[in-house]
Amino acid sequence: MTFDIIDITEAEVKKLDSVRLKLLRTAQQKKDELYHKLESELAEQKRLAYSNRMENSTLYTQVAAELTAEYEYQVEIVREQLNFNMSLGEPTLGQEMGPTGNNGSNGYIVNYELSYMERYIEVRDYYLTIEDPNERIQILRQDQVARQYLGSYYNTLFNYLVQFT
Repeated sequence: MTFDIIDITEAEVKKLDSVRLKLLRTAQQKKDELYHKLESELAEQKRLAYSNRMENSTLYTQVAAELTAEYEYQVEIVREQLNFNMSLGEPTLGQEMGPTGNNGSNGYIVNYELSYMERYIEVRDYYLTIEDPNERIQILRQDQVARQYLGSYYNTLFNYLVQFT
């Protein structure tokens, strides 16, 4: 995979830990998706211009400039999030892990692009890997990241895990 979301050499990529590499790959995939969407929208606008006999109009140029500006804006957001998350050593927003109440790191990746149901499933699956049900509940009670990340689903998860104690 070619990484052009940020300036990074191949040697630097090889030195990245697994979390940072995943962040980089995810950001690059997001950028590539945005580019593909831009190309598709530009092609559609060009077809519309030709089908309406407006190929000499400046309308296509204006629409293309607007679509390109929006693409660049979205890529810059992805780039800033990536740089911020990679600078932390551990991510905290977007596709990140945050600290838990027991001074470790969460075993799940926090990704605010997921729906609340997908977040719930990811966090639930992580907590189910903890074999001792009482320890599970204790860790979940201290997990402030999960409280914020899951919103009202936090109570649903808590009630679900309490059933195992």
